[in-house]
Amino acid sequence: MTATAGAELEEARHLFALLRTATGAVPDPALRARIADLAEQLVAAVRDPAEAGDTTLSAREIDVLAHAAVGRRNSEIAERLALTGETVKSYLRSAMTKLGVHSRHAAVDSARRAGVIP
Repeated sequence: MTATAGAELEEARHLFALLRTATGAVPDPALRARIADLAEQLVAAVRDPAEAGDTTLSAREIDVLAHAAVGRRNSEIAERLALTGETVKSYLRSAMTKLGVHSRHAAVDSARRAGVIP
């Protein structure tokens, strides 16, 4: 991967995390669902089919991993998603268990390889 492609991918990951955060703030449930659906379509469009995997991660676990992927601390994730720090830790632990990994970094890497987050 070239440096430019790597920078573009990081920007896409950052924008995806921002979109997931903004989606939670939309008061209209139908619009919120539509935006979330478009975000998932975006991920599907940029994912490498050879790396796509079937995961059982919940939408909230994906939200937390998307924020972790752009380097946010648990306290920052909690604030952005209107959760407690303990709840963020719980979602991360659950995602790590489901992905069969033992660290936050490995969970983000596994979710990226599975195409769950950009």
